[in-house]
This record gives sequence, structure tokens and C-alpha cells, in this order.
Amino acid sequence: MIITKIEVKGDGKKPAMVTLEKGLNVISGASDTGKSYVCQCLQFILGAEKAPKSIDEAKGYSSLEVTFEESDGGSFILKRELKNNADLTLVENDVTKILKPNHKGKENLSSYFLKKIGIGNQVLVSGTESLNHSSLTLRILEKLFLVDEARIITDHSPLGKGQNTEKTLETSLLKTLLTGSDDSDVQMLKKRKQSKQSLHIKIDNLEEFMSRYFSSDDVDENRIKKLSDDIDAIENSIELAESELDSLLKTGNEGIERRNNLASRSEALNRKLDEDNTVLERFHLLVSKYSSDRERLEASSEAAKYVDNHYAANCPTCGKTLDNSSEISVELVLSSNAAEISKMDRKVEGLHSTIHEIEEHKSVISNELASIGDELRDLEKSLDPNISKMISETRNIIKSLAEKKEDLNADLNLETKRAQILKEIGSLQFEHDDIVDKYEIPDFSKELQQFMKEISKVLIRWDFPNGSQVTYDKGNRDISIGGKPRGHFGKGYRAICFSAFVIGLMNYLCEKNRHAGFLVLDSPLTTYKERDEISSGEENEQVFIENNLIYAFYRDLCDFYIDKQIIVLDNQEPSEDIQDSINYVHFSKNDKIGRYGFFPLSSDRQ
Repeated sequence: MIITKIEVKGDGKKPAMVTLEKGLNVISGASDTGKSYVCQCLQFILGAEKAPKSIDEAKGYSSLEVTFEESDGGSFILKRELKNNADLTLVENDVTKILKPNHKGKENLSSYFLKKIGIGNQVLVSGTESLNHSSLTLRILEKLFLVDEARIITDHSPLGKGQNTEKTLETSLLKTLLTGSDDSDVQMLKKRKQSKQSLHIKIDNLEEFMSRYFSSDDVDENRIKKLSDDIDAIENSIELAESELDSLLKTGNEGIERRNNLASRSEALNRKLDEDNTVLERFHLLVSKYSSDRERLEASSEAAKYVDNHYAANCPTCGKTLDNSSEISVELVLSSNAAEISKMDRKVEGLHSTIHEIEEHKSVISNELASIGDELRDLEKSLDPNISKMISETRNIIKSLAEKKEDLNADLNLETKRAQILKEIGSLQFEHDDIVDKYEIPDFSKELQQFMKEISKVLIRWDFPNGSQVTYDKGNRDISIGGKPRGHFGKGYRAICFSAFVIGLMNYLCEKNRHAGFLVLDSPLTTYKERDEISSGEENEQVFIENNLIYAFYRDLCDFYIDKQIIVLDNQEPSEDIQDSINYVHFSKNDKIGRYGFFPLSSDRQ
């Protein structure tokens, strides 16, 4: 992309504006004509917190608009009120959107712009030991394509602020740009380092547990094996004892069970015998009663016969005087008694039959009881009187063996636990030691070498002394030329070398589609100082720059960068033959000649 227009507006004010084109754009002229203000406008529109300096010429101007044109022909405009920390307004495809100037929030300038140039969502590492990291933001990147007059002569790294604390961040930035691969691996490493701290705590806790509950940290494998063998031997002994106990219990239990069954049977038979005796006793009483009743009926019949033979007598039943006129029939009495006697005889006969059956049942029971008695006496003789003692002793043996096995198991568990804990400590320690504490930025020497070649090409075209001998100084994150660090040159050479650094970077990155496509250099050639400020050493350097480099510098930027955009703000003017081939804007600081400055002259100054 390129910048096509920078415009500052204000109510009732004529816009202050410069138009820019692809290729080389030079805005030159005297001091205090607004060249640095233009640079500050670009810094502000790209997210700087502070608005451009409030110079007299800018009074009444309140807003800034910068138009960008993309390689596909599209364009967008960024607008911003000239107030510190103001939000930006983006106008693109007739859609207006508010962007935050920093990289925070969902809609922000940094994310929008970096996405445009194809390097969004990149992670930079800022501490190889602390593993601190941050996102690549526009404010970090902007220093490499927008260089103001203060930074261009600095003796510290072009990649940052020159602070030692930013050494890692600056290296990570350059590596990410050159390789296209960021340092997001540091995020995972930081998580693993936090995990390492957790592992360390676990190891300490386990070691403390070992020292508190175990007398030694050494694991005796032989002792573990011996304990296991002893337990196996005891288990075999217990198995034999239990087998013996089962045999004893079986032998004793069979006799006891038989004896108990016979005793129960004997008791049941005796109960039945008692029941039979009770029934017999009742039946004998019934036979006796029936005999008595029979005798009474027979006597009644005899009396009736006697009455029948005498004309007057008393009734044998009720004692009533009977005579010939009486209604009682003697025959009826005799027949009734005979019937009743016959009935009683049948009952007595039945009772005698039942009594006989019961007597036979009693005989069977008595015979069975006699047999049970004989068997019980034989069982008592066969049962070993010492079997109970043998059973008790065997049980005690089993109990003793079980207790000893329990003790051995406790010892074995303790030894096994110790071995397990030591094994876990070893495993945790291995995992702990496998996690590195320090992040190593991947090697990118191959890309650096190619980058240095790009810078050398630029310096050679500028006829810079030893321009072919460019190396990268890792310690200072800067370049050395002919073995001399850039920071050791005077201001004029430092500015030239800084320019070569960012131009070479643009050449390298544009081929990879990782550059904005434009570059702004504020005062790369201005070496002017008041005469009493210039030392003799710097004086010779200044003369060289004025006499040799200025033309070569402008000539190179004019001829080799027609497909990119370079904007130079400088007091030094390009030669007339170059001016005709570039977009040249001259601030004369003279209201009679050309354009006075960036801001139109107000009526009170005309």
C-alpha cells in the first residue's frame, strides 16, 4: 500500500495538504516549514498517543485525514481528531468504523493495519528466562517504516528503543519479520514452566513424606522378594492347616450329627409312646363305663320281666306304682334295653380293636427305641474324646499363621509403597528435568545473511565506504560496516546507515509480502549544525555526505523504488535532474516563492 494524501482540516481554515505518489516523494525546504509536522501526522494516524506538536501554524486545525491506496486499487481513509489518545475513524468501501488507537479491544487500528500487510496475530518473546511475551503491534512495527528525525541519528538499535531490557524483544521482532515465523512457542513453554513448578512441589512433598515415614530411601529388592516368599510359605501352611481342620470337623461332625439325629428321633418316639399310653388309658375307661352301663340295662330288663309276672308293683325305673291299668309296656322296655346293649357291645368291640392296634404301635416304637439306644451307645464309644481339642488347636495354629501373614503383608506393602514412591519421584524428576527453563530463539542466521546482503546492495549504490562489508551485530541488534558498529559513526553516517537498514528491510520483506510498502524517512541527510556545535571529526564527515552521498542517495531512491513508496523529509534538496523524475514538494518559507510550508499562510501573515 502507499499513502496518497495527508490532510489537516479546521473550521474556517484552508486545508493543509500534501499529495503523494508511488516511488520517491521528497518534501524539502528550510527548517520550521512543517516537514517534521508531516512526520508527526503520520505517526499520530498510525496510533501514537500524542497529537502533533501544537505549533503556531496549526492553530485552528482540529482533524487529520490520511488516505491509503492498496495494490489492488482499493483505498481507505483514516481520520483522527488532533487530541491526545483520540479514537480513529476508518472509512472503507463507504463503511465507517471506529478504531481504538492501541492494540486493545475488538476493533483497533493495530489489528486492522497488521492484517492488511499480512503479519497479524504474531507473538514476540520479550524474556527468554522469564518467558514473557507480547503481541506484535503496529506501534512496535511502525518504527521500521516511519523513522523520525530523532531516531534516525540515534546510536542504538533501529529495531527499538536501545534499552537492554528490550534486547530479546528486538531480536524476536527481527526474526519474526525475516522468517515469517513468530515465537508463539514461548506460550506453550511458559505453561510447561508453570507445570514444572507444580512438579517441583510434588517432588518436594513426596521426598518429605519419605523422610517422615520411611527410615531409608533405599529400596531393597531382595527384602521385597524374601517377604513375598515368606508370605507364600505361610499361605501354603494355612492352606494345609485349613485342610486338616476341615477333615477333623468332617469326622467329628458326622458322628455328632448322627448322634443328634438319633437323640431327636428317640425324643420324638417317646412323645408318641406317651401319647399312645394316654389314649389307651382313656379307651380302657370307656370300656369300663360301657360295661357298667350294660350291667345297668341288663338289671332293668330283669326288673321289667318281674313286673310283667305280678299284677301290682312299683316301676323299676321311676318307682311309680304299676297296676293293670298302667300304660307302660314291658315289652317296649325290654326291646329298648336290648337295642342299647347291642349298640354298646359294638362300641366296646371297636374300642378293643383300636386298643389292640395301639398296643401293636407301642410295641413297634419300643423296638425302635431299643435299637436307637443300642446305636447311641455304639456312637459314644466311637467318638474320639480328643477331637474337640484337636479342632481348637488347629484353629489356633491357623489364627497365628494369619496374624504372621498380616504382619508380613504390612511390611511388604510398606516396602512396595516405598518403591512406588521412589519410582514416582524418579518419573516426576525426569519430567521436571526435561522441561527447559529458558526459551531459545530459533536460529535465523540464513535470513540475516540475506538481509545483510540487501543492506550492502543499498550502501554500495550510495558509494558508502566499505558498503560491501555489512554484518549483523547481535549484541547491539544493529549493523556493522567494515567492522565498525553503526553507533560508532558520527550522526551523519548513523542516519545514512539507519536509512540503509530500513530500506534493505523493506526490500527483503516486500518480496515476502510482509511490509506495508511505504517508508518514511525524516532528515536522513540533514547534518546541519550550528558551527560551534560541529567538531572537527564530524566536519569532515559532513563534507563527505554533502559532496558525495546526497546525489547517490536520491538517485538510487529515484531509480530503484518505483514499485514502492519512499517519503523523504529533509532540508537537503535533490538535484534538479532528479526533481523532475519524482514527486517533489518544496517548502520555501518565503511567501513570494512557491509554497511557503505545509500550512497555508494565514491572512495576517501574507
